[in-house]
Amino acid sequence: MKILLTNYSLQYRAGSETWTMTMFNKLSKEYDVDVYVSKAGINALINASSDSKKHYDLALVNHNSCLHEISGWNIDKRVFTSHGIIPKLEQPISGADIYVSVSEEVQSNLVDKGFESVIIRNPIDTDYFIGSPGNDELKSILFLNNHALKIDCRKMIRSACSGYDFKILSGWETNVKENILWADLVISSGRGCYEALSCGKNVMIVNQFGCDGMVTEDNILELRKNNCSGRRYNYNWTVRDIVNEFEKYNSGRNMREYIVENNNVGIIAGEYLSL
Repeated sequence: MKILLTNYSLQYRAGSETWTMTMFNKLSKEYDVDVYVSKAGINALINASSDSKKHYDLALVNHNSCLHEISGWNIDKRVFTSHGIIPKLEQPISGADIYVSVSEEVQSNLVDKGFESVIIRNPIDTDYFIGSPGNDELKSILFLNNHALKIDCRKMIRSACSGYDFKILSGWETNVKENILWADLVISSGRGCYEALSCGKNVMIVNQFGCDGMVTEDNILELRKNNCSGRRYNYNWTVRDIVNEFEKYNSGRNMREYIVENNNVGIIAGEYLSL
């Protein structure tokens, strides 16, 4: 099978970029896989043995710019995945055979725009993101976030983490796993949450778009409806609220099994191929 993956950019380690490379690393073990990148008018095929005339059995398309640009290519089936409700590139356009949403929130957004879709969750390389729970008592906190943070949000989290070993790490950086393993608690959203959970860490959802608090076995099925974005409950928290949430830290909480069963890249890739 010949498969094409597309993404607007692979310049940084953001959500869809990591999604693309995670799927590439898995699928390329068994199939002939190329990657198409479209950014600022610079179009390129990566790992490709041919050009746009090459025949593909399947295209897994991220971003509407890519779906538009490959419209004339020789592709049997195009599957468009929407990863969010806000970015313009994530909005659905005509041209795909099947539409996929990464969460119920995204699926509702597509319905509002006249597109039916199936839900397939974020793929995580659970063989790579593996570790162990933190200390018995909370000592070290990592804030992992891909977004350009508002100053007030950064200050709020810094203030709440005063007294702990604390790091802020942009998701653009490559040493994400090492820093997750360093931390007892990871504050993040989206893929950062899933990666940290896969490593067995306590995870708390706080970012500039909303706060959903500590992820537990009791609330993960609700939180994933909004892709752990902070928009499920969207608490308008203060520094004191965040500090109080730290009291829910539990070194015995290990949700790796949930991620292995629901987000493992092998399972997710299989769901796409079954389409």
